[in-house]
Amino acid sequence: MNRPTARPAVRIAADSRPVLVFTVVLTVAVALASFALSFASLRDAALWGRVPESLAFLVPVVIDASVLVYGLVALVLRARGSSSVWAWTLMLGFTVVSIGANAAHAYDVGPELRTIVGVVLVALAPLSVLTSTHALASLVVAHTPAVDPVPVPVVEPVDAAVPAAIESAAPVGVNPAPAPDPVPVPAEPERSPVAAPAARRPRLGRVRPVTQDALDLPGLMVRADA
Repeated sequence: MNRPTARPAVRIAADSRPVLVFTVVLTVAVALASFALSFASLRDAALWGRVPESLAFLVPVVIDASVLVYGLVALVLRARGSSSVWAWTLMLGFTVVSIGANAAHAYDVGPELRTIVGVVLVALAPLSVLTSTHALASLVVAHTPAVDPVPVPVVEPVDAAVPAAIESAAPVGVNPAPAPDPVPVPAEPERSPVAAPAARRPRLGRVRPVTQDALDLPGLMVRADA
């Protein structure tokens, strides 16, 4: 009897598209809910800085929208490999101000602290314009690093002289050693021409006088008086 094979359990991949979409939707929902809750507190706190009631709704837009802008700028800069410290710093700063203003409104602080909170909220408006403009310029304007020109090597003519060759071969920053004096080669003494030896005459045997006995050959009689 065949046993049924065990099937692998179906799991959801953490980096799948459905998980990513669901996370983005939840993040947007949390951001909208937080903005709605913070909007009423920051609008009332803006009145502490003598902001007209008709314009008080702009203060929470400046504060909370800046947090979102600098967070996105920091992510883009990090993806490009650029420094994003300043963007994270601004995001943290505006977040701290928003938290402080919401806490002061909920705690119902005294008039002195209300004035300080209202002044801070109003003063952050021009600062937000400056920093957001800088962030926009960092994203829109392309950053092209300066390229140093490649130096073209200059070929110098090589001198045939020995001192120039030694000087060109010496390392940079080191004085070349002076060329050694040429060693004098002793001149060979002149040889006197040697006279060719005279031709020697061959030596002949000693001439002996011819006697009568030498002339007396057999069958030949030579007379001395002939």
